Amino acid sequence: MKKIHCGLIVILMAVLGGAVHAQEMSANVLVGTWTGVVNAGSMKFTFVFKFREDEKKSVKGTMDILEQDAKDLPIQEIVLRGDSLMLDLAAIQRKYVGRLVDDRKVITGNYIRFGTVALPLILQKVDSEVVLHRPQTPRPPYPYKEESVTFQNEKEGVTLAGTLALPKDKDPAPALVFISGSGAQDRDETVFGHKPFLVLADYLARRGIASLRFDDRGVGGSSGDHFQSTTKRNAEDVLSAIRYLTSRKEIDSRNMGLLGHSEGCVIATIAASKFPELRFMIALGAPGVSIEENLYLQNTLVRKAEGASDVQIEQYGTLQKKIFSEIKESNNDSLTTEKLRALYSFGRYQALPQNQKQLIDARIRDVLTPYFRDILSYDPRPDLLKVTVPFLALTGEKDLQAPPDPNLRALEKALKDGGNTQVTIMKMPGLNHMLQVCRTGAMAEYSIIEETIAPPVLEEIYQWIVDHVQ
Repeated sequence: MKKIHCGLIVILMAVLGGAVHAQEMSANVLVGTWTGVVNAGSMKFTFVFKFREDEKKSVKGTMDILEQDAKDLPIQEIVLRGDSLMLDLAAIQRKYVGRLVDDRKVITGNYIRFGTVALPLILQKVDSEVVLHRPQTPRPPYPYKEESVTFQNEKEGVTLAGTLALPKDKDPAPALVFISGSGAQDRDETVFGHKPFLVLADYLARRGIASLRFDDRGVGGSSGDHFQSTTKRNAEDVLSAIRYLTSRKEIDSRNMGLLGHSEGCVIATIAASKFPELRFMIALGAPGVSIEENLYLQNTLVRKAEGASDVQIEQYGTLQKKIFSEIKESNNDSLTTEKLRALYSFGRYQALPQNQKQLIDARIRDVLTPYFRDILSYDPRPDLLKVTVPFLALTGEKDLQAPPDPNLRALEKALKDGGNTQVTIMKMPGLNHMLQVCRTGAMAEYSIIEETIAPPVLEEIYQWIVDHVQ
């Protein structure tokens, strides 16, 4: 699977395997693990190719792109003639063409996208597993108890699977339910090799605070389909998680709260407005204005950070508004698909090569899902008016996905207009949407930053919880 960030929306694409064959090759030449790095402007991607022999002595292979959490993408064709190598990943329209050198321990070549864009990629054979350096990711054994759990959203007929972190010396313990950001996310909110919810759960459990983090619908051990769901239905999953916690004797039901990140704050807000017994809520990188407004802000800020001109930013903004208008006004998917094809292709859809048509159609399917249609029309302010528990909103100063000034201002106003007198607003200097110390805040930096969450954020969250539990 691979996750591709697109504003507040993360599009999840599954690529299934196919038959793989090799021509004119000695199996022992490629069998093993090869890795290299592609530098694409301000971004870098770590590629891992893994080859093995099957029972018929045929060579099969897969490719990982670590920063994109893309795992086991199938190589449909492997061709080795002499020292010349060609790998065809037809399912995702990628190829690798290279030559074996240095006693066949190195491959020099190019990674080719859509048949035209070639990026230099040197692969080296390695003996050990290749992982990104993420120094904050905790490793067992832990000084607390971790338990894999499942619970039911009976209203929706969905089974959710997650991990409960329980401090050893605190019984009963205050607890949080974590709600992940946009797209179909796993319980750790894994992205670019980072596991922010695992890091946060570990930090809190070591200090006496329990937490429950769970896979979104259709991910990991959870049933259902995230992209056929909506924010209100996802909020029912969170309410089910809260009810599950109340059934555990290790949890102090008087001191339970929610923690959402990005779009997860929207879901947490809906759940909090329906469960007044909660003790507190924490919103990280939260939208305070509508998601549509945020997507327009993102277009300007992200593209500016990537070096786009004012003219380019304005042109894309105009296109973005036309696309969103068609989606919101649509009552016929077939007709809307044709209109979106024209917009995405600038009126040249029929003249495009088949692979480009497939990409446009895949994008259209994503934006016409119940998930995207619902989130596009969502404004958090009416639900924020109903949240009366102590509320911490913490956003990075350089957040380009939920820019701090308009969002924190709107969020604080809505909470206070609703009568909430316990609102803490924090804009953390030098941090991006992922709450990492960054240079520009551009999304291109997420994967190349080794830090998962800035330590001051962890400490602020912990101390605020301590100050607000009974």
